[in-house]
Amino acid sequence: MSYLLYAIVWLMLISSSSSGYAEPVGAEFCPMPAGEQVKAPVSRFGCYSGYSEPVYAEFHRASRYVATRDGTRLAVDVYRPAKNGEPVAEPLPVIFSYARYWRATENPDGSISTALGVLPKGASSAPIDAANASARSNVPNLLRHGYVYVRATSRGAGASYGTRVSDMTGLEARDGHDIVEWIARQPWCDGKVGMRGLSYPGMAQHLTASAAPPHLIAIFPGVAPFDEYDSSWAGTGILRKYGLSWLAREAQRDDVLEGTAGSSVNPLRPKTKMVARVDADVDGSMREAARRERQSGTGTDPLRYFTVQSPESAQMLDVLREAAGGIGITEMIELLYSTQALGDLLGRHPGLADRLRRFHFYRDASPMLAAAQPVGPNTLSNLMPAINRSRIATYNWGGWFDFAAQDTTLWHVNNRNQKKLTMGPWTHDPNEENNPREDSHRPLLNVEELRWFDYWLKGFENGVMDDAPVHYAIMDEPLEWTWQSAPDWPPEDTLPVSFYFDAAANGLSTAKPESGGKSRYQVDYDVTMGESTRYHDSIGMGPMRYERLNEHAEQSLVFETAPFDRDYVVVGHPIVELFLTSSEGDIEINVYMQEIDERGEPFYLTDGIIRSSHRKLGQPPYDKMGLPWLDGSRTAVDSTPPLSENEPSVLKFTMYPTAARFQQGHRLRIVITGADAHSNLTIPYDPPPVISVWTGSDTASRIILPIRTLL
Repeated sequence: MSYLLYAIVWLMLISSSSSGYAEPVGAEFCPMPAGEQVKAPVSRFGCYSGYSEPVYAEFHRASRYVATRDGTRLAVDVYRPAKNGEPVAEPLPVIFSYARYWRATENPDGSISTALGVLPKGASSAPIDAANASARSNVPNLLRHGYVYVRATSRGAGASYGTRVSDMTGLEARDGHDIVEWIARQPWCDGKVGMRGLSYPGMAQHLTASAAPPHLIAIFPGVAPFDEYDSSWAGTGILRKYGLSWLAREAQRDDVLEGTAGSSVNPLRPKTKMVARVDADVDGSMREAARRERQSGTGTDPLRYFTVQSPESAQMLDVLREAAGGIGITEMIELLYSTQALGDLLGRHPGLADRLRRFHFYRDASPMLAAAQPVGPNTLSNLMPAINRSRIATYNWGGWFDFAAQDTTLWHVNNRNQKKLTMGPWTHDPNEENNPREDSHRPLLNVEELRWFDYWLKGFENGVMDDAPVHYAIMDEPLEWTWQSAPDWPPEDTLPVSFYFDAAANGLSTAKPESGGKSRYQVDYDVTMGESTRYHDSIGMGPMRYERLNEHAEQSLVFETAPFDRDYVVVGHPIVELFLTSSEGDIEINVYMQEIDERGEPFYLTDGIIRSSHRKLGQPPYDKMGLPWLDGSRTAVDSTPPLSENEPSVLKFTMYPTAARFQQGHRLRIVITGADAHSNLTIPYDPPPVISVWTGSDTASRIILPIRTLL
């Protein structure tokens, strides 16, 4: 390629708002003095030019049904680069995305909202830039650079036929395999297939990779849960209410759950919007037939993904339903989200609280089931042996404020194939307006996806596998960060440093108090981090907002350091070790880590949670980097004695990973509560329990932070 052509390509790239070079990624990773020209191809983390050219300006969409091996027809959209309204004829590599979500939406005016933006009524082609004005997606960038994009909806959802025994099943793995191999046989595919997508599409990639379709070369999964019990039950038998809300919302959209959603579960799309039909379904009769099939009662269970994580949860729902007069699932979720409504119900039914507290929600460690059955409770992690046998290259993508931040690192650590990991300063679904952290997500993802697929699917020797395997952002300020790299996760240049709680003035320092003490706190069941946490953001109830941290701290037990005399950089997984006594035998403990600046303004960094009856540690069935793993099995929980009012018990657990610089003059704040009204289902005691955190001597409660030794 000539020098002049390189310059032309560069100008094309920096003029494209979605190519990843004009926005923060261009300024942050590809600095170039004014007037300087590109002299050679560039490929490094966040910076890419001179390899793949954005030569296509149009796309063409076609939609059809594709039958899996058992005859179930799945709705599939195919987006191909186009010229003059017609798809290009040459075979190209294909990027595939697969999920239970609608692949496209039919709007009231007949237009179609697609993965590349809005297509006018009756149109099958459009300029990529014009359609992309309404799309929050990196797909347009891939089409420009010569990839076909295929998007499918899994069985029992959207316009696809079939029923859903649960989410994340062996059937979905098998179906993913079948669609990949169907793609590879098409004349517009050159035989090489990759997969992309975040959240559910990320989990679907791991599922499909476990089925090892021969033509699947590389995947790019993001923010995907690894251990579903940890996601749904906090790993400790505590119900995270946001997960149940997500299931109800999606079931309502697919018409397998009666009732209308209230404020807590998010309103449904207006009924005037429907899932898009495939091209051959002119009158909508096929779409309607698919809807009737999943309502037939032959297998669809809208809450099975939740209840299968701990079978006791189905019993708990039955008890609540009976006490509340036979209410439906939607009304039950509203009940669970309202502290007042739940309190009123418990008041009307003496003994109900005691009955509900007897549900410990044990971790069900059932083995992975056969392909035609659910993968099994909390066992996506059990797919790792099959994934490692597949030899499929994997680039895991995550964010520090994602509910699956730890899961993303676990996917990487347990993968034995060629792999990469990026952890950035964003949430699960980066959508906060005018927030540089969130705004940086899409441009960087554009670049890294393109580099990854150019290498694995097009064979470009762009050196993407010569980069450091791990890149992560250190948050220097709430809206400022610095990128770092490492050969593995967690980085080796850290040392565990203990910050000890001190009952004297509720302090926190690296010096262990010589004498013992106790900090007393009575649980407040109304305390909450709000309805816009990292967890709510993960199911579309965001954006994440932690706006009342000081007010929250006033209702909580707080420990703070003095202002730091130097910078401390935390990178990795904080560990909490608490010595506790309690007036009640089984309680939950929430721990939050924050940075306080010179003005007293707090910045939320991470949190962790434990239920005291689940405190027994065990050996995880996967590599957890030596971090504490709470067993949660029936045997472990039933053999764990209740907390005592006099003799302290040790609760040791992991917080979500983070990377943050505590600047000189700033303080570390640890906040402890016994409830979070908008995140956890907590059955209250009356009166609320009194807990004591023991400090110093032989009962030295502490938080262990991984501190970077090289600053």
